[in-house]
Amino acid sequence: MEAVESINLVKVYHSKEIVEALKGVNISIRKGELYTLLGPNGAGKTTFLRIISTQLLPTKGEAYVSGYDVLTQPNEVRKHIAVVPQDVATYGNFTPWEYSYYFSLLRGMTKREAKEAAEKALKAVELWDLRNRTCATLSGGEKKRAIIASALASNSDIFMLDEPTSGLDAVARRNVWAVLRGMVEQGKTILLTTHIMEEAEMVSDRLAIIHEGTVIAEGTPEQIKRLVKEKFRVVVDGNLNSLGLVENNNRVVKFGSKWIIYIKDEDEALEIVGTALKKGLRAETATITLEDVFVKLVGGETD
Repeated sequence: MEAVESINLVKVYHSKEIVEALKGVNISIRKGELYTLLGPNGAGKTTFLRIISTQLLPTKGEAYVSGYDVLTQPNEVRKHIAVVPQDVATYGNFTPWEYSYYFSLLRGMTKREAKEAAEKALKAVELWDLRNRTCATLSGGEKKRAIIASALASNSDIFMLDEPTSGLDAVARRNVWAVLRGMVEQGKTILLTTHIMEEAEMVSDRLAIIHEGTVIAEGTPEQIKRLVKEKFRVVVDGNLNSLGLVENNNRVVKFGSKWIIYIKDEDEALEIVGTALKKGLRAETATITLEDVFVKLVGGETD
């Protein structure tokens, strides 16, 4: 039995115009893995998460969490999940401790269990020293971590987090990543949505790239990166004409004042770097990133 499963999930919004947010999405998430929905804003990530977490009804299709139907058994689903919405706001007069402790009590824990869970969660997101400060006095990132801690303290089987590190600085973001990976090691299942490529590449066991309501690729980060022909990139700062390359070459992409050249072969990449350095240009090479592949896939440049 999968932790989360969707079958031909469709969601159509009817307003001034008809918007197909999801177009027959099929996703299976295994128990004990961190699965990421990666896509640009408006791709359908939040719509999928809201349906799976029983907050929104689909237009068509089926969805299950721990074997329970999200349409006919929403109360059973809610017993197994904890959700961190994207734009959730904190109550100004609540403290991080109150969020984690009282929300745990509402989940049915004893006072002792709730205290232990709250302490563990707040230490995990590095808010223990700020546990008694009201949220009105916290920074935006600290408020976000207070919300994440309240979900962690629930000790649910499945966590659903909609862009949980949005607005966090680099240090706080990596702390959250470490917490998420630690939860997976303890057997928890995590469904994460993000548009941050580094986040998807660093934390995911598997991921799905979703674009305009459709899953266009799925697999581990390494499997996704194998979907394009080019395996290396060369970044050059300077005039490409001296390298015999032209700007309209489909392997060449302008990136600010620099150029990114996509190469299939490592020897060719090293040769271009060597030539660039001899001509006084700054250049470096590396394997392609998930972001490189994402841009090519979303732009339709697949192998």
